[in-house]
Amino acid sequence: DITVQDIYAAEDIAQRIQAANLVKADSWIKTNAQFFTAVRAQETSNTLIRVFVGLSVAFGIAAVLIVSVIQRSKEIGILRAMGTSRGQIMRLFLLQGGLLGFIGSLFGAAMGAGALIYWHAVQRQADGSELFPLILERRLFLITAVLATVTGLLAATAPALRAARLDPVVAIRG
Repeated sequence: DITVQDIYAAEDIAQRIQAANLVKADSWIKTNAQFFTAVRAQETSNTLIRVFVGLSVAFGIAAVLIVSVIQRSKEIGILRAMGTSRGQIMRLFLLQGGLLGFIGSLFGAAMGAGALIYWHAVQRQADGSELFPLILERRLFLITAVLATVTGLLAATAPALRAARLDPVVAIRG
């Protein structure tokens, strides 16, 4: 066994030792290849789960806003007949979608952090020590809020376009 300073250079060092001597040298990276494969598979599945959760959130926001456009079509028609521009109607629904995403991210982050803090306090190892160090990064919460707001804006695009395209006369008649 040889201890190296840079653990990720172990493969290169093992190849140099094997080339310089008549011994078989394996690095910890080669002997634990299954571990790295499992970690990569876990990262891939984690990414897929995040993508599908984001898509389901986007579809949920879009569905709520589509129902909102349908229910408020008469009000939208009256606003359009009174001189409200298509752009203003569109901005109204985009703002609503962005707010839904932002407020949803705040509630979700608060509930997730609360559950994590509770679980960290309750779950212990057999000797009473903590299972893992609890680190809550502010940057992660900020990225989540921005991503959820952008998702809400993107999800609101189709309903906002539908609301902006409503003909005032047809909308008022119902």
